[in-house]
Amino acid sequence: MYSRYFWFITLFLLCHEQMHAQLLTNALPGTGAGNAAVQEQVQQPAIPAAAASASPDVPDDPSQQILPIARPEPLPTTGVPVHWTTGPNGYQEHVGDVSTVTGEVVLYYKNYVLHADRIVYHHSTSTVEAEGHLQLEGGPNDAVMTASHGEMHLQENTATFYDVTGSFGVRHIGKTLIYSTPDPFIFTGRVLLQTGEEAYRIVDGSMTSCRLPKPDWQLITRSIEVVNGKATTRNSFFEFWHIPLVYLPFVQRNLDETGRESGFLLPEGENSSVKGLVIGEEFYWAINRSMDITAGAQYWSKRGYAPTGDFRYRGPGLDALTVRWNALLDRGIEETLTGATTPTLVNQGGADIIAYGHKYFSPQTRVAGAVEYLSSYIYRLAFDENLAQATSSEVVSNAALTHWHNGFVPSLSLDRFESYAGTTTTGPVVSVPEVRILHLPTLRYDVVDRPLLPSSSRALSPVYWGLDTSVVDLDRAEPGFHARNVGRFDLYPHIEWPIHLGDWNFLPQFAVRTTEYSGSQIPDLTGTHFGGVPYVQHNALNRSDVEASLDIRPPAVERDFELPGLHRELRHVIEPEIFYHYVTGINQAQQTLQFDMVDIATDTNEAGYSFTQRFYVKNTQAKPCDSRGNSEAGAQEQNSQDVPNQNVPNLDPMGGDVSGQESTTTNSTDQTGTCRPPAREWASWQIAQKFFIDPNFGGALIPNRRNVFDSTLDLTGIAFLTSPRNISPVISRLRFEAIDHLRVEWDLDYDPKAGRFGANNLFAGYSWGRTTIGVGHALLNAVDESGSSATVLQSQLVKPFVYFGKPSDVGLSVAMNASYDFTQGTLQYGGVEAIYNWNCCGLQAGYRRFELGSLRDEGEWLWGFTLSSIGTAGNIHRTSSVFPTPALLNLMY
Repeated sequence: MYSRYFWFITLFLLCHEQMHAQLLTNALPGTGAGNAAVQEQVQQPAIPAAAASASPDVPDDPSQQILPIARPEPLPTTGVPVHWTTGPNGYQEHVGDVSTVTGEVVLYYKNYVLHADRIVYHHSTSTVEAEGHLQLEGGPNDAVMTASHGEMHLQENTATFYDVTGSFGVRHIGKTLIYSTPDPFIFTGRVLLQTGEEAYRIVDGSMTSCRLPKPDWQLITRSIEVVNGKATTRNSFFEFWHIPLVYLPFVQRNLDETGRESGFLLPEGENSSVKGLVIGEEFYWAINRSMDITAGAQYWSKRGYAPTGDFRYRGPGLDALTVRWNALLDRGIEETLTGATTPTLVNQGGADIIAYGHKYFSPQTRVAGAVEYLSSYIYRLAFDENLAQATSSEVVSNAALTHWHNGFVPSLSLDRFESYAGTTTTGPVVSVPEVRILHLPTLRYDVVDRPLLPSSSRALSPVYWGLDTSVVDLDRAEPGFHARNVGRFDLYPHIEWPIHLGDWNFLPQFAVRTTEYSGSQIPDLTGTHFGGVPYVQHNALNRSDVEASLDIRPPAVERDFELPGLHRELRHVIEPEIFYHYVTGINQAQQTLQFDMVDIATDTNEAGYSFTQRFYVKNTQAKPCDSRGNSEAGAQEQNSQDVPNQNVPNLDPMGGDVSGQESTTTNSTDQTGTCRPPAREWASWQIAQKFFIDPNFGGALIPNRRNVFDSTLDLTGIAFLTSPRNISPVISRLRFEAIDHLRVEWDLDYDPKAGRFGANNLFAGYSWGRTTIGVGHALLNAVDESGSSATVLQSQLVKPFVYFGKPSDVGLSVAMNASYDFTQGTLQYGGVEAIYNWNCCGLQAGYRRFELGSLRDEGEWLWGFTLSSIGTAGNIHRTSSVFPTPALLNLMY
């Protein structure tokens, strides 16, 4: 110490005026009223007599202090109170502000639940010390953790746990653990430090999405930071099946419920006989919680670059928008053209862009649509990964703004339709003839059928009326034909009167229609103009007609059969129908330009019949009712088509209310509290046919040509009119589901005049356990045109399939399907794919082959490797997988 400091302190002590002995400023309490409060708060100890006489003013023993002893005031109680429970052998001890609890202790704080063998709780600091089988559940991250011991500071939201194993995103539902996020975060660590609300640090640990204790893969690291819903680590090692494979300098994953994080996806790679060696990469951008985009490109060693991507938007309510695109910048393929001696590069590139979505401005007003742009049909045929899409020759786009108010529906729509037929090669370019029809725009005003008279008179005369009105600008182009900017106005009011006479139902209808065109056509009956293509003329055309029809529904015939051995009751129902339709006044059908269904109306005088047989079965064994009044057996047997008529009037097909009749789809309860299960439909079979009293359809029919009228489309979509005729083909529609897990659909059109099947389509599928086997068959003999003469378009495809398991099942799953063309005698498509899934990773392998004429003969090996929460590497996508989509598989079976 410096000498000047010593002298300064000494002089200060000697000269200070208060340094001499003095009395205390707060003297002993007296007996006055002013000291009453002090007497109540301070308890004076007893003073010995010797000490009092020696020094009556200043005590010489610290135990005799007359001042109160200073004690820290406990902190005020804040937050959620803490409480605990113990097991049957539990023990509690309380010493001061410390509580010690042992024996299967369960402590509750906010939404946390802490289990331990022993807990020490400090009330003053809200600190919990736990040890022995420590388990923590709850919190904002849905955490489930186990540790050897740990300490929690409840008020500060901090904690320390040792030897930790846990996960975020897991909830207890009863005794069952479920994941609250699609991608749970599972971790281990020597120490876990909670540094704040939803902020953690894991020291010397690992993270994975696999179930412990034997994860298929994990990231081993020194430190993991969990902050703001993201887990971040540096200098980690990727370990697969306990084998370190890759060093990762930086890894970050999202822990929220969306599970979305921007970044590069796993690289793609494949080898194709058409594309060559394929490598690609994509980038995923989570724009916000409502939008994301994936964009990337592939390099095909034999063809060029192929950009691809998709954009997704999900807004409030049902608002949504999805845009997908793929393209090929083709450098060409060498082909030797007819008559040439050297090969020529033929460009097969193109682009395919699809956008679909809807926007609701109010519950009654919305805009919706699906738009597709295809620059080249050859591109789709040669490179599309989906067989159904690759063989589709149509491109349809439409968008509509619709408002609905009490059955009045105004709308504005835009439509574009393209259809491709055949291919032609000119030099290095492959062209495809196409038909293009545009509705730009269409203004409609429709009125849904509604009572004609006021509600007070409706019981005497329940007549209904409706209206269809449209104004549209039309355009149609095809080789040798182009009708530009054709205006059309269509007005179609109609009325109907449902009549019920006992069990008989009648529906007479009456309508008038007028249609105005700004242009017309002249048919080419000789076939000199592009093989029968009509001539376009600008003369206006007015077409009007009067329509009348009658639909008669006789009483259904039914009979019940007892099946005592099966404890079932079978009901056979026959529903007959007779109908008549008459249209007159259309004398210019051959001069009418054809754009859509409005333009193929013709005069007709026709009658027809329809017989539908239905087989219902009901379990006769009564079962106890559940809480909703349904029997267990009924819930198992009820078909997905069964809809209980609760709070909805049961309307018959003629519009009558038969809600008082017994429904075959609802349970009935007797006085004993048992329920009769509902009946379900085992099978149905409809047969229908038309008789044309006017075989020429008012002169609209052109002999030896393909004729399609609205009268024929009402019955079947297969063209059959080539000459005057009085009878139509017989159609048969069979549905069979009498055997559990078996479904059969058989649609048959037989033309008695031509003596052949117009169509014969069969689908049958049966599933047991994890196996589904089935076959699809499609035969077509439709009327077509070659030049100016009618021909027959023939096609016959057989598509067998076998599925064992599903792509998401643990273990082995296998899929095989094919498409064989009997007309061409070739295998259009064949594919096989096998998937084996472990705990949280999967391996996929397969092969598929396309053979679609001379434009595509491609074989491709499929492979994929999936790691949960990381992604999938390989070339198997939703469109290229041999397995059907889950929605389609559930719909079929």
